[in-house]
Amino acid sequence: MIYPNPLRGISTGFSRVSNPPIHSLPRRLFLTAAITILALAAGAQTSKAPEAAVPTAGFQGLGQMPGGWPAAGTYTSGISGDGSTIMGYGWVCKNGGTKCSSSGTVQAYRWSAATGYQVLGTPGDSDFFGAGAVSFDGSVIVGEHPIPNNNSEAFRWTAAHGMVQLPMLIASAVTRDGNMVAGGDNWWNASGATGIFGPFAGNQDQTQALGLAGTGRAPVAVGAAFKGSDLNGPTDHAFRWTPATGLQDLGVTTGTQSIAIAVSDDGSVVVGEATDGSGFWRAFRWTAATGMQDIGTLGGPESAAYATNKDGSVIVGTSLTNSASDSTVCFIWTAQTGMQNFKTVLEDAGVHTADNWTTLDTLNGISANGNVVVGYGQSPPTKGNPFGEWEPFRAVLPPQ
Repeated sequence: MIYPNPLRGISTGFSRVSNPPIHSLPRRLFLTAAITILALAAGAQTSKAPEAAVPTAGFQGLGQMPGGWPAAGTYTSGISGDGSTIMGYGWVCKNGGTKCSSSGTVQAYRWSAATGYQVLGTPGDSDFFGAGAVSFDGSVIVGEHPIPNNNSEAFRWTAAHGMVQLPMLIASAVTRDGNMVAGGDNWWNASGATGIFGPFAGNQDQTQALGLAGTGRAPVAVGAAFKGSDLNGPTDHAFRWTPATGLQDLGVTTGTQSIAIAVSDDGSVVVGEATDGSGFWRAFRWTAATGMQDIGTLGGPESAAYATNKDGSVIVGTSLTNSASDSTVCFIWTAQTGMQNFKTVLEDAGVHTADNWTTLDTLNGISANGNVVVGYGQSPPTKGNPFGEWEPFRAVLPPQ
């Protein structure tokens, strides 16, 4: 099992695990960028227009969010499809300072290169735990942040209206236009309509939606729901859902369980994790043509895919490199390269900004064109903090 919560040695007082992917539910869940440069003909002229600029590869640590408790750190949840906006969260001290021995208070942030960190919501007690997402253009953020005396915990944030509570407990995903939100077994639409995804026929309703693609009018959701059982009890199967088809069982690989975590922007590729014949959770990629395929690990027994680009050709996530539970590193996968260590990809491209980071632990967001990725790891060690701090980062990937 790969644990999604990096605060294994810190008392935080929370009851729900941060970051949905990889076993965030009871007994459940656990680049190379290929860039094509198009030469455009101008009218009937035979001369070609100038080629599109190739992005410069780079790596940038984002530091701690304002008011964040450095001992607990700051984390990413995802990036907008256009690559401009990052959504995430961090633990804060109850007294408003940055020094405390424990914290059960978490706040969400929005980050862009133009504005830097923007903390969302109000100060004070909160059990927002990072289950959140951002629309394609970064204008809509969804997540969890309860308000006292309010039974709802999910929110939808816009610059015009701020944080607005939704009639849901969990907000894990949002469509590219920001008009539909999903979390748990529930969905909400900006039109005011609400509904549930429901169970697989004949099974208990324990459905969890984790990813959305499409628009509020034509959504595609993915997640996991109870389907059958094995020697250990009820099992989960990954699903793909549309209003017309309902839950589509995506099956398993060589084991008995699977969980869909994200879906490509065009809705054709689903990624997540599935158990193998030995019960280890491993990253998968699913299409209608190929079915569910195990995409491997970086040497350890487990891995998980957290995000994919517009057409599903680039996948990012985390993998164990050996049998130790703390051997997690970021991976980037393409069909041409297979699964690669993210730091190695950067180093091969001449980017050494991340060389002295203690770890690059998790990639959980990628832009639609596959050029920009986000994640978190442990920053470079210092005299006062020899193991570094949990910090988010943003990277531009080298063309291959």
